[in-house]
Amino acid sequence: MKTKIQRSAIGLTLTMVCAVSPALAQPVGPPGFSTFDLNGDGILTEQEFGEARANRIKERSQQGYPMRNLATAPPFTAFDLNSDGGVTPEEFAAGQAQHRQQRMQTR
Repeated sequence: MKTKIQRSAIGLTLTMVCAVSPALAQPVGPPGFSTFDLNGDGILTEQEFGEARANRIKERSQQGYPMRNLATAPPFTAFDLNSDGGVTPEEFAAGQAQHRQQRMQTR
């Protein structure tokens, strides 16, 4: 038979786990990856990439951001480094870094 102290300790532990668990469910990948990974499976498909990019352009346009450099935005294939049809968080980060570097060289 459990004592009141044991029940209290179990209840406190469960409360702490429930309170902390949402913090543990952080998005996977580099900044921006989770906004592109629409189904949250950790891999971007070309369809997710296109849909997320269109959503982002629409949102920023509605917020009044200037829509510059859309013609030079990298395609899905620039991120899918191993050409397997899916972009991992690592590939996404590498693609972002490469695009940033290219932008800096053209300025």
